This record gives sequence, structure tokens and C-alpha cells, in this order.
Amino acid sequence: MLSATVDFPDDVGFGLYTEKLLDEMMSQIKSMGVQRIYWLYYGDVDPQSYWAGTMFGYMKYGAKMLEQIGEPVKAVTPIAHRHGLEIYGVLKPFNTGMAGTYPEGSPEAETTSISRIGGTLQQAIPFIEQHPHTRVRRRPLDLPSNLGSTPVKKIRLIKHDDSPTRIKRENLQIWTSPNNYGYVLKKVPFRLTEEVEASDREVRDYYGSLITAKGAPVRTLTLEGLNQEDEFILVTTDFEDEEGDFRNTAMAMVEAYGPEPDPLPIAVATRSAIWIRPRDFREGGLEFDSGLGPYQVDLDVNNASTEGTMFGIVKKSKWNWGGCIAFARGKNDHLPCTPCEAYPEVQKLWLGWVDRLIDAGVDGVDLRISAHGSLADDAYEYGFNEPILEEYQKRFGADLLGDGYDLERLSQLRGEHYTAFVRQASQRVRSAKRKFQVHVHTEAFRPDPCHGQLMGFPANLHFDWKAWLKQGLVDGITLRTSWFEAPEADRGLLHHAFSDPVVEEALRLTGELGIPVYLNRYLKRANSIEEYVSDLGNIFQNERFAGFDIYEFAHVSRPTPDASELVPVEDRLEQIREKAKTLGIR
Repeated sequence: MLSATVDFPDDVGFGLYTEKLLDEMMSQIKSMGVQRIYWLYYGDVDPQSYWAGTMFGYMKYGAKMLEQIGEPVKAVTPIAHRHGLEIYGVLKPFNTGMAGTYPEGSPEAETTSISRIGGTLQQAIPFIEQHPHTRVRRRPLDLPSNLGSTPVKKIRLIKHDDSPTRIKRENLQIWTSPNNYGYVLKKVPFRLTEEVEASDREVRDYYGSLITAKGAPVRTLTLEGLNQEDEFILVTTDFEDEEGDFRNTAMAMVEAYGPEPDPLPIAVATRSAIWIRPRDFREGGLEFDSGLGPYQVDLDVNNASTEGTMFGIVKKSKWNWGGCIAFARGKNDHLPCTPCEAYPEVQKLWLGWVDRLIDAGVDGVDLRISAHGSLADDAYEYGFNEPILEEYQKRFGADLLGDGYDLERLSQLRGEHYTAFVRQASQRVRSAKRKFQVHVHTEAFRPDPCHGQLMGFPANLHFDWKAWLKQGLVDGITLRTSWFEAPEADRGLLHHAFSDPVVEEALRLTGELGIPVYLNRYLKRANSIEEYVSDLGNIFQNERFAGFDIYEFAHVSRPTPDASELVPVEDRLEQIREKAKTLGIR
């Protein structure tokens, strides 16, 4: 089976959709040999509903589209059926908003009521704004009451190794801002000390690669004699080229000190962000605790460039915008907008969404865990909500915040709550005589995911996918092997994915249980459309798979702003059509 996924907010980011253009979309999808559509669901369009969503209001043509067609799943389902297509609603339970922020001092800062260090969320559904306590909570920290007003007396900059650096005292600059918007250069005196010392910790990057071993020599630059009281402090250099030598992950590059000997708790930022990048600190603001803190960046490169990402060993990445390192005192108390599964009101939200998909007339429901609201630099520090703490105490007779601290127990306990939702969702969907699927995210469903593999997933939560399969809760799985927002296409190549032990285990188990597997393949993960259609052919010949899912249609064809037509992107539509014809599936 050939299928295609429609993540409709992306589509209406390019142009307006009407019922006529939805019909054209179905026609083009059908022409590729597609038999099933996976349509991502984003909640009720009624803003007063308990189950309301807001994603379409965030997209350029979203509001006008809703005026034209109403709730998209309800609108498209009968059209898909008229074209002889199955349609499955894809529900992302954890997708209750976006982790990205608008800077605190920006004109958009009041877009939502959910605040973060450095700004407010760009988008959050009404449920999260009305029940902010349900977001996944950080392990409580014993922070000084005067942390926000503690002057920064010293800044340590740490390189990933002990090789020489071109940075001298005269190259360094300090910029500050009271509200993370429009930083100002400060002409402050400071002493600079350069040393080589043993690293006090191991440092790994976004991909899990070892950057610095504990005890390895590292070069440090220490700025002393400071007395900086601004809330947001940024260090940069006056270099204007792209050939920097002072590299580290953003999280490991900087330490800030007040009057006491221990470093202050801080959140960090570079010019990178998942959305709205590169950030301009002169006229705009930065994204703190973005989830990109483990990315390697160079401090001593152009801090105003807006084109290209020419940063040495990671020059293919779109996210490693270096040239500065900024910090703010404190830590975020919650994940941006990921709800905790242990609250009854959250389970009510999720199951209500399942009911609405059934009522829309879809042929099946597919649960997808990855979403955009859980991005944080230190994912394993979260999962300590009150219901979990109480249940942990009752179950294990121990204090999760004290001597009873055990991340594996925490993960299993939270996983039981999520599995309870999966079980109820399966029962509701099947009682309505529809099919029930789950995404099996092999990039994250493993005992030791690196930071990049966890992007898009709440940590400290065991997703017991093998039990879901063995207990007969699902009629099929959507297999995703590519990292969330994978910035380097080479890492998503299928021959890499299929050699992964977790992928092999998933295929073995589904084979033993007779559960069909549909491979979800990002079109933009491939280096070319030729590679993509080759992957399609290889999966077609692979008996372990029941289908191939084209992800996503917005990268195949897009609407014009005036909804006059649907325009193919390059020659992707034609190439997929031709490949499907060659394979005999259209």
C-alpha cells in the first residue's frame, strides 16, 4: 500500500485551501497510486471547546482556510472517500503547542500566556493556557531567592579541547538586555585569564558523540572583575569570518558566577532556534533552553551572518548558528507545553480527540507521540508532577525527590498511565469498527536515546510499544526511523536505519505477530527525489513491509495564495507517479 501524510498546517502555510482545492489535492494524491491518507488532527476549531486547538490560527492562511472549509478532518473525509481513498486521523496527544518562543520584549510577547525564560510560547492550545500546571514538571530545584538579582561577577568560557584559540582580550564583547530584546554592547572592564585544565565532566553533543571526556584537558577563558546585573547576558567576539576555533556545545561552553564559588544555574542560547532562525540579538531576541543546547557551535565566528552555515565539521546543519553564547539565570519549571499523562483532565482531552476523529468518519486512528512541545536542553530533568510523586511514594514507599530517586521506576510508572490511554483509545476506535494504529518511533523507543533522538519526545516516560503489540491493541504500526527534525539528511538514510537493532527488533516482533508495518519516510530526509523514489522501490520489494508512507504532501504539491491551483514542487509529483506506475501500484 502506498499512502501519503497531510500535515495540513504546513500546507496552509503556503496558500489558501478551499473545498475545490481539497478535491484537487485528493485527485493529485490518487494519481500517485496512493490508497490511504494519514491526516494529522489538531483539535476542535471552536476556541471555546475543551478540546480546542490553535495551530491553524498560527499559520499564514489558516484562519481564512477555516472560514472556507471549517474543521479540516470533517471537510476532507467525504472528499477522500469520493476519490476511493481511505483516510486515517493521526492524533498527536502531546501536541498541545510549540516549544518556540517570542522574545520577552518583542511585540509578539503576549501571543500566549505561557512564559519561558526569555519569552512566551509562540503557540499553545487553550487547554494548556487554562491548565498550565498539567505540563510536565522539572525536578524541583533549591534556587536562591535572590537569584534574579544576583550580579554576575565572573564568566568562564570553555572550549571542547585544549587546542589554541585566536580569541584575545580585545576580541571579546559583552552585550546585555533587560528583556531579551535588542541587546546593547557594554563597555565594561574585565580581566581575562587563559588556562588549560582538566574537564570536570563528560560532554556529548546532540548526536551522542563524545566531545570531551571527563578529565580531558580543555582550554578556558575566564572573564573576571564583572558586576553585570542585567537579566540576559551575551558574550561574542569581533570576528567577521566563519573559520572559528573556539567550539563546544552551547550548554558546555559557558559558566556564570555570582559572589559564591559555585556556578549559578543558567539557561543558555545561541542564534539557533527550531523556528525563526538565525536570531538577531541586536534588534531581536534569542531562544533559551531551545533543545539545541547540545549542538556544537563556534563562538568566534560572524555573529550577524544570515546566509549559510559554514561551521567546520557540522557545516551541513541548519541549526548550529554560532557567533555568540548567551545566558540567563534560572531554569524553566516545566516543559514548554507537553502535558503530563497522569492527570485525569489530560486523559479526558486525549480521549475526546479520539472521539472527534471517530465522529468525523475516518477509517482509522493512528497515535503519534512525537510533537513540538517538549523541546528542552536537559530533558531528563523533567517528569516530576505531583500525581506522579504521590503515586511513586505509595507504590515504592520512597521519596522520588530524595533517596528514592530512580529514573527507571519513574519512567515505568509514567508509562503505565500512557498505556492506559492507548488501551482506552484502542477500545473506542475498534468499538466504532475502525482500525487502530500506533507510530513506533524507533529513534526514541530505546533504553539509551541520545539527546537528538529524544527531541520531540518527553523523557523519563517508557512507551511500552512491545506490550501494545503483544496485547493485540493495534491493527498496524507506522514505523518512523528518522530523528525528529533531523538536520542532516545523511543520518536519515534507510541503510543506516535498517541496520539499527531497535528497527530490527520492531520488524521481527511485528513479523511474529502478523502486524502490518507501514514505513513513514520523510521526503526531505532524502538527499534527492531520485533517492526517495529508489527507497520507495526498495520498500515495495521488501516483504517485511506492508506499505510506504509519503511524508508529507506539502513537499509534493502546494496551493497558491489565492487558492486558484495546486502547484507541484519541482518534479516530485511526477517522479513518484512514474515510480508507482513502474511498480504496478497505479
